[in-house]
Amino acid sequence: MRLRLPRIFLLLLTLSIVGLRAAPAEKVYTVTGTIQGKLADGRLIIEHEEIPGYMAAMTMAFDVADRNEVANLKIGDEVRFRYRVGEKKAVAESFLITGHKAQPAAPSAPPARIRRVRAGDEVPPFNLIDETGRPFTHETLRGQFTVMTFIFTRCPVPEFCPAMALKFAALQRAVQDDKSLTTPVRLMSVTLDPEFDRPDVLAAYGKAIGAKPEIWGFATGETAEASALARSFSVFSERNNVTLDHTLCTALIGPDGRVIELWRGNGWTTDDVLTAIRASR
Repeated sequence: MRLRLPRIFLLLLTLSIVGLRAAPAEKVYTVTGTIQGKLADGRLIIEHEEIPGYMAAMTMAFDVADRNEVANLKIGDEVRFRYRVGEKKAVAESFLITGHKAQPAAPSAPPARIRRVRAGDEVPPFNLIDETGRPFTHETLRGQFTVMTFIFTRCPVPEFCPAMALKFAALQRAVQDDKSLTTPVRLMSVTLDPEFDRPDVLAAYGKAIGAKPEIWGFATGETAEASALARSFSVFSERNNVTLDHTLCTALIGPDGRVIELWRGNGWTTDDVLTAIRASR
């Protein structure tokens, strides 16, 4: 049977492939939206209108070029700004306040209680499947080093999932070429969007970005299972129309199923991972 994928997936997958194979010129878009919040790392949560030729209307976090420029922005401010999208990073700049919307107070909800794993902790039990439909569980981690991260295939922001795909592609090459790694090393990308990223979608995505199944796999499953695993690694996501706003974490897990190292964001390097693996043998 021929695999038929939704048009929006094919569009975003094409963008990911272009990002992997070429270094496109920076593009600049004019964006209008409303400030919904500010994050501790300086990013702005903005509910924006459609960005023609790039992204549907949604709410997402934007990196800003200059924090001082946005220091006086308030929740509810309607703004127009420039969004510069490069190969590896996208930043917002040149903000102009055009109005203000009164924001209704949102009721607070207590956070769900879940154990957060740290270096030295055993990975909590989970039950997922990989891109071939085979079980991927906490028991699968035994007997090998596993580098695990959290992504979703429709992510359009270059410094998030597309950047993580580039990092995993480089790590895959290094693992394949390093003959000193006597214990198997497995790379696993766990989806944050399991309702869309079913095994066939993940398999097509992996093939498109050059993942070798014997080294680099992908995992999905029931939404509750995938979400609980992500939250145990302090990865949080919020659905905004067709996409997700989420944080990043990459974990190195040892052959005994315990976490060796955690890297927040995408600042880690291939050498960081290989050094941690060699130190743990």
